[in-house]
Amino acid sequence: MKVLFIFDDQKESTFYLYDLKDGKNQLLRFSPEILIGEKTLGQLFVEHPIEKFMAYFSVAFEITVEKYLVMKKSEGLAAVKESGLDNAGFFQVENPTSFTALQNGRHYDSGTLFLTMTEVAAYISWQIDDDGTFGVFTRQEDVIRLMKKKLLKPRLSTITKNIGNVNSHTQTNLGIKDMLKLGQGYLAKGDDRMVKTTLPAVGTYQLAGDFPYRITAIDWQNNPIQLHPELR
Repeated sequence: MKVLFIFDDQKESTFYLYDLKDGKNQLLRFSPEILIGEKTLGQLFVEHPIEKFMAYFSVAFEITVEKYLVMKKSEGLAAVKESGLDNAGFFQVENPTSFTALQNGRHYDSGTLFLTMTEVAAYISWQIDDDGTFGVFTRQEDVIRLMKKKLLKPRLSTITKNIGNVNSHTQTNLGIKDMLKLGQGYLAKGDDRMVKTTLPAVGTYQLAGDFPYRITAIDWQNNPIQLHPELR
């Protein structure tokens, strides 16, 4: 089963394609700056209804994807505020690499950090980091994982009770059986067992100017997933 999870932050939304197979979980992470024809992936998401966007996505990357789950960034932050803060009101994260956040100008050191809600918002906002990589995907997954544990359960009885909660916090076409499969596949096996691929891959894209960066070109021939030749 393939499910496109969209972390909705308008044109800076990020896209996570979960491919759940027997004995193997694969995750493809797509930058919103990928240019498809004359518009970025983020722009296409904002400008079109979700069903039409899903059709564009499937054609562009030649991957048939019908199932989706869209979560607004504000909902993710609400989940942190509701169940992710410690007694002092901080959200604990393990930051793998240091970076400077564009949203607030703060430098976040690597290692264990205790963040306020304002700092969390900047921590998970889309950007290309100082070192030219996409560390934000790993940072966002701290919040996405928290939201999934809140919404997706590995047992059918729990999912049935929780279906109203899922629909109120997300936009999705996942049915109960789909959510059960996703809950059993992702939550039961855990994030550590997931094979992760980021698009575009490191070393296959060019950046414009100095930090803050923007992608100016992508060498699709050296990426594990190809963009349709007519859309490059």
